[in-house]
Amino acid sequence: FGICLALGGIGFGSISTFMTLYYAHFNWTNGALCLSVFGFMFILARLVFNNAISNFGGLRVSITSLLVESIGLLLIWLATDPMLTIVGAGITGLGFSLVFPALGVEAIKTVNPANQGAALAGYGLFIDISLGITGPLIGAVANHWGMPNIFLFALFLVALGFMITVILKYKNTAQQ
Repeated sequence: FGICLALGGIGFGSISTFMTLYYAHFNWTNGALCLSVFGFMFILARLVFNNAISNFGGLRVSITSLLVESIGLLLIWLATDPMLTIVGAGITGLGFSLVFPALGVEAIKTVNPANQGAALAGYGLFIDISLGITGPLIGAVANHWGMPNIFLFALFLVALGFMITVILKYKNTAQQ
C-alpha cells in the first residue's frame, strides 16, 4: 500500500515542484493559476467525496483515484497550450486527493488493532519519501530527456501504482 501511495505521490510532487518551471519552459503565463486549480480540485474532491471510501472501499477508491490522476497527467503531457494544462492539473489534483486516505484504510486493515497506529505511521512515511525524491528524480528526467517529458515520466510511475493497486484488489478479492 505504501509503494502505491509513493508512486501516486510522484504526480502530486511533479506538479507542485515543476509546474511553474514547465510553464516558463513553454513561455506560458499563469503557472500560479495552474497550481491554484490543482490545489482547489484536491481540496474539493476531499469535501465532495468524503464518504466514498466507506461506501465503496479503499481499494476501489484508490484504483479510481490513481486512474483519474493518470488521465490528468496524460492531459498535461499532451497539452499544447496552458489551458489544457490547467485542466490536466485540476484532474490530477482531483485524482490524487483520495489516494492517501483510501490506501491508508486498507493498510491498517492488514495489522491487528494494537499495531494500527504504528502501521499508519509507517504508511505515512511513504508519501514523505515520495515527495522527497520527486524533485531530484524529476529534475534528472528533465536534464536527461527534456522538460516536456517530465509529466510522461510521472504518468508512467502513477500508472505503475495503479496497476499494483489493481493487483492488490484482485488478490484481496481472491482471498475472500
